[in-house]
Amino acid sequence: MELFLDFISPYAYLAAEKIADLGQPCQVTPILLAALLNHNQQRGPAEIPDKRRYTFKHVSRVAHEHGLRIQPPPAHPFNPLLALRVASLRPELVLPIFRQCWRDGQAIDTAESLLPLCGAEALEQAAGAKQILRDNTERALQLGVFGVPSVVVEGEVFWGFDSFPHVKAFLAGKDPVDPLLVQKWATLPASASRL
Repeated sequence: MELFLDFISPYAYLAAEKIADLGQPCQVTPILLAALLNHNQQRGPAEIPDKRRYTFKHVSRVAHEHGLRIQPPPAHPFNPLLALRVASLRPELVLPIFRQCWRDGQAIDTAESLLPLCGAEALEQAAGAKQILRDNTERALQLGVFGVPSVVVEGEVFWGFDSFPHVKAFLAGKDPVDPLLVQKWATLPASASRL
């Protein structure tokens, strides 16, 4: 089981806080959401004004349901690249970085903002993680990951923090998805197009 995430996403923060609830060992893998969006020619939720407003309300409600405090960072969207590179080399820093950003509402997009949390050595090493982050992102795309957070179990992609109950059902052998219906859906012809 593997959790793909990017610090830009408040839902990925919730997933990182609650991943242990799935009851299985899970590898946590930082990826660059912007690369997924570019690959699929999509805009991020924060780039659509009405969706941006709704997202912050919704994530506040979901965090409350799960007993988690949420506080937006000083700017959003922000550039998560340095933090992602640090976390690619130091996975134990994933949750502390998320908490600094989304629980405590502090910046994580500069070396200065990450220094107290990560230390100078981790920041110096981050430059060497460029390829690791690229490889992680490319592997996620090959697995069919299109957003964060995503959990991949036995090749099955579960997108979003709200899919955690579905991950649990899948792990318990109780996934209600009928593969024949999925195949039928995948091969349905399109009768309309926006393009």
